[in-house]
Amino acid sequence: MARDHLHVVMLPWSAFGHLIPFFQLSIALAKSGIHVSFVSTPRNIQRLPKLPPSLATFIKFVEFPLPTLDNNDILPEGAEASVDVPADKLEYLKLAYDRLQYPINQFVAEQLPDWIIADFSAHWAVEIAQNYNVGFIYFVVFSAATVVFFGKPPNYFFVGDQKQAWPSPESLTSPPEWLSFPSSVAFRGYEAVWAHAGAYTEDASGISDAARFTKVVRACKALAIRSCREFEGEFLSLQEKLMGKPKEILAHPSIGGSLFHSGWGSAIEMLQFGHCLVVLPFIFDQPLNARLLVDKGVAVEVERGEDGSFSRDGIAKAVKLAMVLEEGDNLRTSAREAAAIFGDENLHQVNYIGHFVEYLKHGGSNKI
Repeated sequence: MARDHLHVVMLPWSAFGHLIPFFQLSIALAKSGIHVSFVSTPRNIQRLPKLPPSLATFIKFVEFPLPTLDNNDILPEGAEASVDVPADKLEYLKLAYDRLQYPINQFVAEQLPDWIIADFSAHWAVEIAQNYNVGFIYFVVFSAATVVFFGKPPNYFFVGDQKQAWPSPESLTSPPEWLSFPSSVAFRGYEAVWAHAGAYTEDASGISDAARFTKVVRACKALAIRSCREFEGEFLSLQEKLMGKPKEILAHPSIGGSLFHSGWGSAIEMLQFGHCLVVLPFIFDQPLNARLLVDKGVAVEVERGEDGSFSRDGIAKAVKLAMVLEEGDNLRTSAREAAAIFGDENLHQVNYIGHFVEYLKHGGSNKI
């Protein structure tokens, strides 16, 4: 039976590449009459865009101070998001973030929401949802290609609980065997070294990113992926087949640009205006996104050496191909076609968000 009054708790990771998509999803759900509690720290919430006045009664910002660490000087004063923290201190932000589980547990116990929609980092939200019989959804702010690359169940990043499913950096340098279609989505050698270490290293928080992701994706009732079938149809279909979980697919309105690092949020924002993209990936999921965008014919990647080095001449060459040269005509045409997808508000709010809302109202039943 459908529930008319729904309350959803949003738990994003403290990075604006995650906070903003969670904020956008909150707005989309509120437009459909769902009440949202958006949970983060005070300064992060202060730096979010202003809410449309018409939605103020549907979205409540819930502020919990970032817990202090034993060594008060280890994080910069006022640091609450990854943008505030040097890369070598990011693990301590994760440690402080994990301590938010205690006030959040109390909040959920008091509110008893219908759903928790969490980021990969909030692995402790799994137990909170189970303890209070609350539905649990993982909101994926990465591309579907990234999820599929790491997403062979029941392993994901691990075989069992300990053995690494990706035993070496080299194992990340070719598309996984379960891809049933041609793709260049994989890491290059110089990218794979830090990608493997970044995924599997147990940091000061006591848990690796791979373990966080694996725990959340194994426990969730569904994945809400920030993508659409019109652009990543083959990856989304394979993801649902591999994981045996529905994907509630979320497209988002966005803004545009040209030369960038190929972060998924930025790609979505830039494709709305139909600009051909020049991609120069560095960390995390960026290399996989770059390969996907090139495969889709909407981007050109800056040439790099085997050690990851690049030159201004290489950047100039890529930009000229994307923006000026006749050889880039197909790229520009494909990018304009993509704009019709990423800029389609009706496709976003009515189709994908509408379907997701019905899923939430029916408690996760496939019969909607």
